Amino acid sequence: MRRGTLASTLAVVLAFLAGQHHNVHVLLLAFGLGGAGASLMEAFPSIRRAMLLLSVGMVALSLTSLRRPAGSGMRALILASVALTLGLVAWSVRRLGF
Repeated sequence: MRRGTLASTLAVVLAFLAGQHHNVHVLLLAFGLGGAGASLMEAFPSIRRAMLLLSVGMVALSLTSLRRPAGSGMRALILASVALTLGLVAWSVRRLGF
C-alpha cells in the first residue's frame, strides 16, 4: 500500500473515532446514567489513561506536522491546539493522578 493511501485512510479513521465521544455521552444518557461521563473516567482509570496517552500521541503528531510547509495561521492553530491539549492533560493528571 502506498504511503499516501495509508495516511489518507488513517486520517479518515482518526476523524471518525474523534467524533465518537459524542455518541458515548448519548449512550450514557440513553441508559439513564446522566452525568456519568466524569465519574466513568474516575471509575475506570484504564480508560482515562488510554485517553490521556492518545491525547499526548495526537500532540506528537501535531508537532511533527509543523515540519511541513504551512501558513502562519495554520502553525498558530496547531500550537494553540497543542497548548490546550497539554493543559487539559496536566489538569487531569493533577486532579485525578495517572
